[in-house]
Amino acid sequence: MNQYYVLVPKNLNLDQRLSKFPPPFDFNKEYIYYFTSKLIEDIAYQNMDDSYDETPDNNKNDIDSMIKHYTPMCATINQNFFRDSKLHLDYLYLNLPNEGRFFWRKNYEEGACFSYRLPDYYWGSGELELISLSGQSIVNKIKKENPPFVENKVRKKFGFTINYFDTKRFELDEKSALKDLYAEYQKTGNYQKYLLNAVRLMNLKNGHYSFHYNPETDGRLHTALTQFPKICRKHLKYVKYDGEKLSEIDLSSSVPFILSYILYNYNTQQPTDLTTEINSKDLLYHYMLVKSSVKPSDKEIQYFKDLILNNKLYSYFMNDFTKLPHFEENFQKQFNRAFDGDEDDLRKYSKKRFLSMLFAKPTDYKHEQTVFRKYFPTINELLIKYKRKKFRGFKKSDWHKKLSYLTFQLESYFMVNVIAREINNTFKRKIPLFTLHDCIIVKEQHLDIVYKMIGDIFIREIGYSPNLTKKIWS
Repeated sequence: MNQYYVLVPKNLNLDQRLSKFPPPFDFNKEYIYYFTSKLIEDIAYQNMDDSYDETPDNNKNDIDSMIKHYTPMCATINQNFFRDSKLHLDYLYLNLPNEGRFFWRKNYEEGACFSYRLPDYYWGSGELELISLSGQSIVNKIKKENPPFVENKVRKKFGFTINYFDTKRFELDEKSALKDLYAEYQKTGNYQKYLLNAVRLMNLKNGHYSFHYNPETDGRLHTALTQFPKICRKHLKYVKYDGEKLSEIDLSSSVPFILSYILYNYNTQQPTDLTTEINSKDLLYHYMLVKSSVKPSDKEIQYFKDLILNNKLYSYFMNDFTKLPHFEENFQKQFNRAFDGDEDDLRKYSKKRFLSMLFAKPTDYKHEQTVFRKYFPTINELLIKYKRKKFRGFKKSDWHKKLSYLTFQLESYFMVNVIAREINNTFKRKIPLFTLHDCIIVKEQHLDIVYKMIGDIFIREIGYSPNLTKKIWS
């Protein structure tokens, strides 16, 4: 059956209203569920770029603030999509005894459409559910309005990855995933993040895939899987493909590994020509300009590389990071609890602080920089100078992003353009695969053969393999 899934609050009780006050026309509940879902989707994308502030006052991302948002819904567009939309919306705007209004509305004014929002009493505790629509007429209209989006540059460079995204082959336990997302929201209080992740879950369930690729910035292939933020990716364990569990091969410490490769590459007698692998030649040009004035120590580079290949980089800084000012406060923010001595948590904390320092402006994470400089002074000097160097087409506040773009582009080159492409060609599309930045995702039955192949490719390409981990989603 042709279906489409929409998000609505669990507390929404449309049937009660229809039963007590039957409308004098043929009412289409599925249109209203879709309309409601569009309001929720619009709310989810509010304040996306604002960081979440845990203080209770004036927080734009908490539920009380977010559900006050009105969404413009043009009457002409609604009418074109669904002929009787005005009848439905006018009926739901009626202030009925003991029921109130189903929608609140800001009326039309010059330069602005009608805007709608759900009253507070329909949100309840804020928990959402996915409802399946099956009316073929409206489902076909919705799918026509929401086609998959694939950039032409993705088709040209990574077209082989697209056809694996087939809704008939994906199986997603959306109820379990939504339940976990809600439990996470109850811990963090960040309702905007909950809404956004729920919308992404809905899109995956509907096969509403979009594919993006910006070669001049991060150079990564962005798909329905990569668009799940890290906070939500653990819920992909509820995905099956062709009825089988999925699994992943992960490049451990991927960013430091790529960085060590760049450092090591340009300190050897016969470096690999990275200009064939980096999309933005200016990134390398500026790196080489800085490199010519700051020569990192061979000993430092080798030690940095050894720590990464032995999977010890993040643990190397743990003790120093615990002695920095505001450690307890920063740990509390990251884990929503006080530090209890758990070394695994401390390693995760160390990893986050290190990577944040690496990609931040030179004026930020000064304490962490001090720790890194103590052990790797010449590498630190190179990175700081690179992030401070003027860069064509970038405003000054974005100069520091050059380092992330350089490492991400090289990571993408290996993971998508070399490894994923070679797996696809070698097995003639008989091994479905997906990329998740520094991960290759395959079915469980293909895990071991792909794991070995990735290691072999790295050894062939650069002479050694990164530390790889494999995991079955369950």
